[in-house]
Amino acid sequence: MTRTLDAPTSSGSEQAPDASAPLLTGTDLLAGGAVLVVALLGWAGLVLAHLGAHSLPAVLLLGLAGFAAVLLAARLLGGRVRVRPDPRGLAVAVACAGVAAALTFPGFSYGVADKDPGGYVAHAVEIAHTGDYSFTDPILTAKQPDGRPLDVQLFSPGARLPGVWVKDATTKIIPQFYHLWPALLGTAYEAAGYDGMRLVVPLMGVLAVLLLVALLRRVGDALAGPTAGLFAAGAGGLLLATNMLEVWQARFPTTEVLAEALYLGALLGIVVALQTRWRPAAGIAGLLVGIGWLNRADGVLLVLLAVGIGCALLATRRWDSRATWFAAGLAVVVPHALRQAYDFASVYTAANKIPALPKLAALVAVLVLVAGVLRFLPLHRLTDRLERRSWQLGVGLAVCAGAGLLLVLGFLRPRLFGPDLFLYNGRMIRSYDEQILRRLSWFFTLPGFAVMLLGLAAAALRRWQASVWAVVLPTLVLFPLYGYTASNSTRMLWWTRRYVPTVMPGVLVLVALALAFGFVWRYRGHVVLRVPSVLVLGALVGVFLSQSLPLRAHDEWKGSFAIAQQISDLSPGERGIYVWEHQQPCCNGPTALFAIPVWLAHDEVSVLLPGDERLRTPVLDEYEKAFPDRPIFVLAGAKGLPTGIDPARVTPVAHITTSLPMWDESDLDRPSGSHQVPLDLRVWRLNAR
Repeated sequence: MTRTLDAPTSSGSEQAPDASAPLLTGTDLLAGGAVLVVALLGWAGLVLAHLGAHSLPAVLLLGLAGFAAVLLAARLLGGRVRVRPDPRGLAVAVACAGVAAALTFPGFSYGVADKDPGGYVAHAVEIAHTGDYSFTDPILTAKQPDGRPLDVQLFSPGARLPGVWVKDATTKIIPQFYHLWPALLGTAYEAAGYDGMRLVVPLMGVLAVLLLVALLRRVGDALAGPTAGLFAAGAGGLLLATNMLEVWQARFPTTEVLAEALYLGALLGIVVALQTRWRPAAGIAGLLVGIGWLNRADGVLLVLLAVGIGCALLATRRWDSRATWFAAGLAVVVPHALRQAYDFASVYTAANKIPALPKLAALVAVLVLVAGVLRFLPLHRLTDRLERRSWQLGVGLAVCAGAGLLLVLGFLRPRLFGPDLFLYNGRMIRSYDEQILRRLSWFFTLPGFAVMLLGLAAAALRRWQASVWAVVLPTLVLFPLYGYTASNSTRMLWWTRRYVPTVMPGVLVLVALALAFGFVWRYRGHVVLRVPSVLVLGALVGVFLSQSLPLRAHDEWKGSFAIAQQISDLSPGERGIYVWEHQQPCCNGPTALFAIPVWLAHDEVSVLLPGDERLRTPVLDEYEKAFPDRPIFVLAGAKGLPTGIDPARVTPVAHITTSLPMWDESDLDRPSGSHQVPLDLRVWRLNAR
């Protein structure tokens, strides 16, 4: 790669600065500083939750201490930097962030447990209440008078309720998933209750937009100059802010939008380090990659990608102090990430087919060993040749051809390979792996994918810039990887979340670079593509807005927080035992929606009735003897009191009927509207004997 890009660039000034000190812009500081604060607060909350000591003051103290430590290390070890305000870049960033905020705030009122987001919300409140990521199950701990354990109906082997997993053969409960996001949501809950959690989700979306603007400000500048950088920043920011996938995920309390912000923050740090030689930026990038692993199981892919690139630098003798800083930042987090992945959340790690720790360690060791051996070969001569224009052109053409072939293959996959069937909800249907690109094109459009290829061509066929390839290369690796298989439910907006953290921003970065290059490209001294570039941007934003604006008036599961509170209020001042009718999770029945929130978020105890009606009365008798001082409730749906329970044993205490808004779900089309889910919940209290 050409060494000219090792020189500091202004990314916002008309000319490169004369002084040797690295130059940061106001846009860099706004976006990078914000993501660093969020990441450190999230990590601090997770550390404390894993220690059983989570609280708002402790999180703020530890998070700010971590932020101060990063600043101190950057100042003492990284040297001085200069700051340029970059008012135009800041104006674009604020404008794009404003569009994102207008489309996403205040987030969904997600107080049910029909899908993962409800589990995150309930777990977050549980962390805020107890200070711990795990807790002891009182039902599994209780004993019958003769010392035998209670007869407890499990939802599935190892799970009391969906996502509420029993750790090994103990009574310890560890909710499903990794715990960074619930810890961050728990901090927001302690700060401002449910409103705090609702606000922190779209805040991550706004942060992602700010980071993309800052990233494209620099990358566009490196590709085609300051004007292109400013246009790329605005185009990318608007495209991300208005895309339906982003708008949905920035209101939906699940991990993807935080993962996206951490990913873009890491890319920004790498680009700043490459362009300015400011080593602490690389260290912060490594830190963000590590914290991203704490957020999601597939975060290990970015860690392995970083290891692979590091080994390539080592083998080609291109390793320098910036790589050392990145490795150090990553190494700070890796021990905690390994502990969570292979201890606290080991079952979830295995369920996501993440390699076992010995295999992961062996893979990294082999990569490092091979790189160490190759270092003694003259591979650096081969990489030196890549600085020649002819080699860059040849490799660039091969990359563009390969990417185009993969896109064609993806779109023609159903015709080329025939039906791909899989078992879904008890029936064989066509797999949507074969239709991934077609389904994604509903959100990016076919012209959008075509412009994406033009963006790749603009990056690959011009003289190479390391900072440009640092952004393009992860997309080239991750898009085919995620595009090969959905590995997810086929429901549209639920399914597409898999592509939000890395693939979606990668696609939009390439689109923005293509439009920016067209905006400034000259033919015989004339700017001939400026108007077409603006028109294409306007058309894409218009399509994105037409899909996203209907979401603005929608509030998923609005009213659910109040219903869970109403159920909990049936046992004021006492921890009630809520025995729920055993229902399938697919149908949005009362059990599927509210059993987990009533337990985790409201500190009651939820348990399932046995499926066998002959066992229901004996089980209630057991619970009555084990918990003589606690109120016991039976909860069921519209069909009334579950069979097998004597009506004389219970007294009706509540009948909740309402409807809750839910966005349409589809396996075949892009959902574009909402519907009302009827709720009919009946509650009886077990009469004392």
